Amino acid sequence: MKIATVPSLLLVALFPLIGCAHRPPAPPSPEAAALTAAIGHRLAYAPEVAWIKYLDGLPVRDPAREQAVLAAVSQQAPAHGLAPERVQVVFAAQIAASCAEQSLRQHLWRRGAPLPTYAPRSLAGGVRADIDQANSRLLTALARFDPAPPARTFTAPARRTLHAQGFSPAAVDAALAPWR
Repeated sequence: MKIATVPSLLLVALFPLIGCAHRPPAPPSPEAAALTAAIGHRLAYAPEVAWIKYLDGLPVRDPAREQAVLAAVSQQAPAHGLAPERVQVVFAAQIAASCAEQSLRQHLWRRGAPLPTYAPRSLAGGVRADIDQANSRLLTALARFDPAPPARTFTAPARRTLHAQGFSPAAVDAALAPWR
């Protein structure tokens, strides 16, 4: 009878544990999923805004509009049970994410990437009204999430979801910056 070697005994003893080392991540909480969806919904307007600004020769950054958005959401914050300062941090990050996505799109178009084929809407009367609605949705989701799970359980699944939706790494990083 042959005696088993120590390495082979270890392999037999540890074999059942091999699958335990890499469990799939737990699904995000409903609050985290809603916040991720609201971030993605708002960010989804960036390509259209980039297209309009590209055609109109406008810069990506619009400091007056950015300040107006921050003032509006800060004013709405208390009605959602949120501190205006916290809301400003979160929305400044969302604005930075949108600008990152817009900049990337315009850069690619200038380098010869295919241009969108749809007719652009107006910024003032069309897209911005939709973004304002997306801001309200994001405020609601933020109010439900902020007292919920810690950031580390939010950012990894949110990052995967937003990347899967096709947003650039720079935009995703910017959007999730308040939870680092």
